[in-house]
Amino acid sequence: MGDTKSITDTRRLNPALTRQVIKFICLFLLTYGMLMACWPVLGKAYAKFYCAGANFLFGSFGSKGIVQFSNLEDARYDIMVRLYNVGHRVQSGAISSVGLSHSSRCDGYMYPVFLAALVAATPMSVKRKLWALLWGLILIHCFIALRLAVHIIEIFSREPLRLFAISSFWDGWFYKAYQQFVVNITFGFVVAIFIWILVAFRREDWSKIVMQKEREK
Repeated sequence: MGDTKSITDTRRLNPALTRQVIKFICLFLLTYGMLMACWPVLGKAYAKFYCAGANFLFGSFGSKGIVQFSNLEDARYDIMVRLYNVGHRVQSGAISSVGLSHSSRCDGYMYPVFLAALVAATPMSVKRKLWALLWGLILIHCFIALRLAVHIIEIFSREPLRLFAISSFWDGWFYKAYQQFVVNITFGFVVAIFIWILVAFRREDWSKIVMQKEREK
C-alpha cells in the first residue's frame, strides 16, 4: 500500500511541476521579449544613464588618464568613448587619444533585462520580486562596471596610449580575464543567472525544493 501511495503522489506532483516549469519559461520569454522590444523607447534613457555612470566611475583614470563617454545618434552604436593620455603627445603636439564606438544595448541593457525577466517569472510574492529586482539590478550593473573597467585597462595598457604596462607574469591572466569579461558576451548571461539565484531564493526555498524531491523518490 505504501509503494502504491508513493507512486500516486509522484504522478500528482509531476504534472504540477511540469506546469510550473512551462509557466516559468513562458513568462520569462514573454517578459524578456517585451523588454527587449521596448529598446527603441527606453534606449535613449538607458544610454544616458550608462554614460553618466561610466563618466562618474572612469572619468579620471589614474593621474594621466581621462575617459569621456558621450551619446551618439546611432541605432547600433549609441555611445562614443574617447580615452586620453595627457602625459603623452603625438608629433603634432596634440594629446594622445583613442576613440571607439560603444553599444549600451549589447554591453549593458540586455543583461539587466535578462535578469529582470528571470525575477518576474519566479513564483514568489510581489514584495520579494521588487527586492530581488532592486538588488539584482545593483549587482548586475556592478558586473557591467567591472567588465567596462577591464576593457578600459586593456586599451590603456597598449599603444598608442600606453598609460602603464602589465608585467609578463600578469599579462596572460589579464588576457584571459579580458576574453572572458569583454569578448565573451554570453558570460554576462551566466553571471545574471547566478545573481538571480542569489537574490530570488532564500534558505527555506531550497529546503522546500529538497523536500519535494524527497517525496518524488
